[in-house]
Amino acid sequence: MTEPSVDSIVPLRETGALPPLHCVHPVSGSPYCYAGMTHQLDAERPVFGFEAPGFDGVSEPARSIQELADRHTAALRTVRPHGPYQLLGWSLGGVVAYEMARLLTAAGEDVPLLVIVDAALPGTQSVPPEDQLARYFLYDFLGVTSDRAPGIDKALAGMRPEAEPAEIFAAVEHDGAVPEEFDAEFLLERYALFSTHVRALRQHSLTSDHDGPTILIKAARSTERLLDWHPHLSRLTEHTVPGDHHSVWQEPGLAALSRIVDQALREATPA
Repeated sequence: MTEPSVDSIVPLRETGALPPLHCVHPVSGSPYCYAGMTHQLDAERPVFGFEAPGFDGVSEPARSIQELADRHTAALRTVRPHGPYQLLGWSLGGVVAYEMARLLTAAGEDVPLLVIVDAALPGTQSVPPEDQLARYFLYDFLGVTSDRAPGIDKALAGMRPEAEPAEIFAAVEHDGAVPEEFDAEFLLERYALFSTHVRALRQHSLTSDHDGPTILIKAARSTERLLDWHPHLSRLTEHTVPGDHHSVWQEPGLAALSRIVDQALREATPA
């Protein structure tokens, strides 16, 4: 395994006297989706995010969920050798955070809180064909679900079946379906990491369970059957917040989600 890089740990809020929260990037590779939540947590709570290898466009992406978990855990223990460790992850990040919690507890460390935000259980979805995956990337990139992306659908109407991602991104750039600063070349670069992560996630399997306290926060509009973590988590508490997979990071879902996380953190490591 590549030596851990502490550069992958991004400060979202560095200061504060409370035990920190560490947030794992979703499929995009960037942890900045957690910035809004950070502002709504206790001001004394430091918050850090993990950035995926390959997000910088230079380093090689991780090819599996276990590799991501191994690398992020090693980086975390480099800067914080011992717990308590409090982990949160949305989507792919929830699965990686789960595997990190298992690694840390296996090493004898305290993980008083794991928060999984609207993460589909591995094994519930297959890898789609390349053209569908490219569309899925565009929805994710714009932070929308497929039923709220009329610009993308209009731009891709009539696109030949099995079109290559480069063709798809050129079409949405030409039609103005994405902001003009994101040209087809940029989209193709971001897609390379995204598609690697999607394949890693959908090919991953959970080999053992986690017995620590865990909160699952589900989006009200997500598919229930994809979020059944009960068989793998013996101390699971569930919450549902308004919105869909992406809009939970906007109001009113964001406020509801942030309140749940803030309360759980207070209870996990009381002052």
